[in-house]
Order: sequence, then C-alpha cells, then structure tokens
Amino acid sequence: MLEIKDILYQAISEYQEKRILSDIAQGESTDAISTIFRHCLSHLDGVEGNRQSALGTLAEGLTHYLLTIAMIPSQRKTSFQSVDIDIAIPDSRALSTNPEDAVIMYFPKTGELKAIKENIDRLKKIQPKSDNIWVVADGPIQVDAKVYTLDKEQFSFAKIINDLISFTAGKKQSKLKIFRI
Repeated sequence: MLEIKDILYQAISEYQEKRILSDIAQGESTDAISTIFRHCLSHLDGVEGNRQSALGTLAEGLTHYLLTIAMIPSQRKTSFQSVDIDIAIPDSRALSTNPEDAVIMYFPKTGELKAIKENIDRLKKIQPKSDNIWVVADGPIQVDAKVYTLDKEQFSFAKIINDLISFTAGKKQSKLKIFRI
C-alpha cells in the first residue's frame, strides 16, 4: 500500500525540481502542477481511506512542496485565535496585523458542503476578507471564498502558485517577497 507522500515525491522526482523551479520562475507553474497532480491521480486508487481525503491531502502536500522550493513564506498547520489553519501566507502574525496582506488556504478532506461552509465561517473570524480565503476542493462549490478545484474538467488548482505570486507582488511587507524565483 503506497502512501500519498510517496506517490507525490515519486512524481516530483520524475518531473525534476529544477524544471519545477524553472516553470514557476517563468510563470508556467500550471504545467508542473497539472503534470505532477495527474501523475499522482493515477496512483491514488491504491491509497487507503476516502478519495476526497486523499485528494485534499495530495493537493496540500503538493502546495507545501511548491511553497518550500519557491521559498514563499508560509506557516503550515497552525492555529490562530483557536481556529485551525492549513496554510497561512505569509504567517499568522501578518494575519493579525494586516489581514488584507495574508492568505489562508483550506484543503477540505470531506465533500460534505455543510462541514466545509462551517469551517470557512470559522476562518472568516480571523480573515474577514473572503477573497483571501482560498479553498482547494475536489469539485466546484458555492462558498464565500476563492475556490480552486481538483476535478479534471475544471482543474483550477493548477493556477494557485501563479495567483499567489500575483497576490504577493504588490505587497509592501518584505515577508511577502518571493526569494527564490
């Protein structure tokens, strides 16, 4: 039985880190993300657990990796004002002082819309700007947040790094500068 991280790192290894960085630097991260994610999808059937949880875990793992190699400041798996955050960019300190300059990413591990909306409502308590709450869901959903989808027909998740680079480009805080690319 393969684990998601093993599947992900095999796909990353085959794509090659230098190529991923080059794609990100040239504004073509959508190609890298699409290729790596598709490669992983073909192996997800061998993973234990429900498919939505596996997709969310895969997307979150790939996002963590991309943020790390691009040296985009982020804080992972943290809690702020008793609200759990999957990823905060640049961090929870920026979220408290300048929420308009911070993004919260949420990777639902369920397809239950009610549970997803409840969690988004909790996130809105710490990030009042709905456009700065980015949800990565297995398919299109109607919520008061920016949604990236993982389904084959509307695979908008591939744009997440380019969108993040665009978001951070005009920010004054030095923590929002992207160092490696």
